[in-house]
Amino acid sequence: MLNTMRKYAAGWVAQILLGLLVLSFAAWGIADVFTGVGNHSVARVGATDISSVNYDRAYRRELQAMSQRVGQQITPDQAKMLGIPNQVLGRLVTEAALDDQATNLGIGVSREMLIREIAQDPAFKGAGGTFDRNYFVSLLRNNGMTEDAYVLDRLAQEKRQQIAESISGGATAPEALAKALHAFQTEQRDIHYLVLPASSVGEIAAPNADELTAYYNDNKGNWRAPETRTISLIALGPEDVARPGDISDADAQKAYDADKARYTTPETRHVFQAVFTDETSAQTAADQLKAGESFESMLEGIGKKLSDSDLGVVTKDKLIDPKVAEAAFALPANGSSDVVMGSFGPVVVHVTDVVPATVTAFETVKDAIKKELSLSSAKADINVLRDSIEDARAGGGTLDEIATNNKLTVKKIVVDQTGNDAAGNPFADIPAQAQLLKDAFASDIGIDNAAIPTDDGGYVWFSITDINEAHDRALDEVKDKVIEAWKKQATTDKLVAKAKEAKDQLGKGQTLEAVATSLGLPVQTLDKQTRSSKPADSFSTEALKAAFAGPKGSAEVAPGAQDGEHIVLQVADVIETPYTPATDNAAVTQQLADAMQNDLLQQYVSELQRQLGVTVNQNVLQQIISAI
Repeated sequence: MLNTMRKYAAGWVAQILLGLLVLSFAAWGIADVFTGVGNHSVARVGATDISSVNYDRAYRRELQAMSQRVGQQITPDQAKMLGIPNQVLGRLVTEAALDDQATNLGIGVSREMLIREIAQDPAFKGAGGTFDRNYFVSLLRNNGMTEDAYVLDRLAQEKRQQIAESISGGATAPEALAKALHAFQTEQRDIHYLVLPASSVGEIAAPNADELTAYYNDNKGNWRAPETRTISLIALGPEDVARPGDISDADAQKAYDADKARYTTPETRHVFQAVFTDETSAQTAADQLKAGESFESMLEGIGKKLSDSDLGVVTKDKLIDPKVAEAAFALPANGSSDVVMGSFGPVVVHVTDVVPATVTAFETVKDAIKKELSLSSAKADINVLRDSIEDARAGGGTLDEIATNNKLTVKKIVVDQTGNDAAGNPFADIPAQAQLLKDAFASDIGIDNAAIPTDDGGYVWFSITDINEAHDRALDEVKDKVIEAWKKQATTDKLVAKAKEAKDQLGKGQTLEAVATSLGLPVQTLDKQTRSSKPADSFSTEALKAAFAGPKGSAEVAPGAQDGEHIVLQVADVIETPYTPATDNAAVTQQLADAMQNDLLQQYVSELQRQLGVTVNQNVLQQIISAI
């Protein structure tokens, strides 16, 4: 809500331009280090401090806003990855620079103007559409801000806005630039083209020994073997310590009886419901059904279809009206009820298919129940065994010794940092894979590594027993792959040459249709394409870009949409849209003006920060970030 208040509080110039400034600042970072900043300040710009309290409040507010936008809670680690701490600091530093300059320039805001701006703020309008003081105070309180604090914050915003508007508020885009952008965005082209498939160059013979060796030497890095590590590990999970055999039949029966609904498939019925406007009409219909008339025939007599009354195949709990549910599940198959005074008026219920409830016998699920119970109790056993293993490791025990003493298994895997084996295939079933690989490739032979928790409540202990450094594979190891790559490259080279030959023929005056006939290919067309058009399935983004590289009649060659294809195209027509600045180009002009205004303000604030000096207390900053 405070973000909404800020949005209404500041003018459009400050909102557009300061927002972009924050992103720019976050990208640049802050070069200066902490010198002379107070112990309770995160940063200082000139003579203006950014207090730890203000940064903490702004950072928490940003985390909350981001969490609401993505629909889940953003963790501190995710916030760091997204650069939120620097973004918040960047915004506060930008504001502090403008605040310091406002003080130096003696910029002020009258009391009357401040009152008027707050009173006219849409964020504080009540139900009557005017400023509501009670709502104003309540809104601030809900956002952890006092009235005095908000007024001071608003006063500072108004001063910053004055500086922003005085620097860049009146900047407008030159008409020549607007015309050029308009032409670039709206120009349309009709394109005729051919798609040359890889098959059009025929079968490519395998390379001879010299060609293969030369190609391998030129592209040796493509087949370089990554570093692999041999990891010995013990994975301890609930299933490793669970003992289903220790669970008695009596305990399993008790669990079965306590959760019998889980093993019961409830009765279902196909239910139909005829709703009437009055009880007399409903009773007449019920009497007709008792006399032997079919339910469908009765419905036809009152102008309804069977589908209109179909409630579907349902369990009892799925029927909204309790009285209808009771009636429907008391009827025999193909039976009809008396008049039921339901929640929506008098109804007559009819039931067709009835599937009785079924209960899975205890003997059928006994073993599964014992396994579940043992897994549940295994979590406590895991912690006991974990402590025992840690004690053994502290005493110098090896993983093999620990595994033998605790009836566990040591698993050895040879993987690279991405989890592939030496042949480049994904290694299956690596416990806690992401964390294990990260820790393993940060470790070394002989290092005592910390246990890694797993999602199921278990742990993984590991050690590095061998490291195979990254190296070039010998040609014999990858010969088949090198041959395949050579043939693919040879096919591409021939295809490009064939496409360029077709382009040259167009340059000599042949028509695209004649070239297409000689190649046995169809001519395809795309009309009214702009630079931002989404290419057709047979047309690539590279080809669309090439189509705008030359004038009408020009021909170009580009990679195709599918691997192994190439496109030969010709620009059939160029359509330009007239420039009318007063109407449909207002958005373009405003887009350019906003960009120019941001550039001006960005340069101003950048120079302002350089002159004033920016210092950051990294200790306080990291303390705040780590505390959340």
